[in-house]
Amino acid sequence: MRTPTLGYHDDTQIEKREIAQTQLKEAIALFLDEKFLCAITLTGASEEVLARLLNTVSEQSVVEESVDAILRLREATGLVIMENRPKSKIFNAWNNARNTIKHHDEKSDETVTINLLDEAYWIIKRALANASKLGVPISNEGDFENWCIVELHL
Repeated sequence: MRTPTLGYHDDTQIEKREIAQTQLKEAIALFLDEKFLCAITLTGASEEVLARLLNTVSEQSVVEESVDAILRLREATGLVIMENRPKSKIFNAWNNARNTIKHHDEKSDETVTINLLDEAYWIIKRALANASKLGVPISNEGDFENWCIVELHL
């Protein structure tokens, strides 16, 4: 059964990589406009789609590569890295901000303490790395990098 429509626009057929590309481009625009909360949420959606697209071509996302590198380093050196967390706990830690602002249940606090700029910065960097691995250009990536140089001196 087809979903009823308002009849104002026709259906759109769009590739997942274009969806992720548009989401990330808009998230960067939000970030540059200091709307960090929305940038986190929108980038999180983009990052996940890009990661899954990488997985479909037997590639790892930047987060998966990083976690595997941590586990290899831990094994090779015997050092306690990332508090010896298992893979799933590392993923959860890195996605904590995105998930905290996106979900709520009866166990959740109603108030959240979070550095929105930091979290938005890191999730955008991860999504940009995934986009690069897929060859998906993000037209305002340079604007983001320039902002980081000017404002954060990075």
